[in-house]
Amino acid sequence: MSTSQLFQPDQHHLQKLQDYEIQHYREDVQCNVEGKQRLGMMECFEIHGLQAALDKYTSLLAIGYTATDNVAHAPQIAMDYVILHLKKPAAQIEQDEAGIRASVEASYLETLSTLKAEAVKKEVESLLASERRKKEQAEVDTKEAAEAAEYARVEAEVLAALGGTHD
Repeated sequence: MSTSQLFQPDQHHLQKLQDYEIQHYREDVQCNVEGKQRLGMMECFEIHGLQAALDKYTSLLAIGYTATDNVAHAPQIAMDYVILHLKKPAAQIEQDEAGIRASVEASYLETLSTLKAEAVKKEVESLLASERRKKEQAEVDTKEAAEAAEYARVEAEVLAALGGTHD
């Protein structure tokens, strides 16, 4: 993969991420408790009294809710209330799934953008550090060359003053 492709969206990967979240949605019961919110294809209704539960059940069926085929979500009757787990109407499920897909895509693109920004920052810092090292080394080399030239000049003067030549 070339660097220009490195931070480009991968549609196959995005599809897998979306499918994963949709699968969880289809298995979950919606929770609206603050701090524990989650979207689910099924909703739970706790209704006090059997007659009220039957009335609520019929009204929910009339607006598109359907019974689930999951045994774990079968209606439960306890003391004076009934717990119903029903699948949301198809239009609501479709809308929820579209929202999930859009949310996953936005999150995925934001992550790619963040990773790209971090990689760019790291590369810029690395290049700047490399340039600083080269500049510092050039300064050291220049200083050493100047010192060597100064040494050679003084040495030549000393040898000339002593009347000898440099071997």
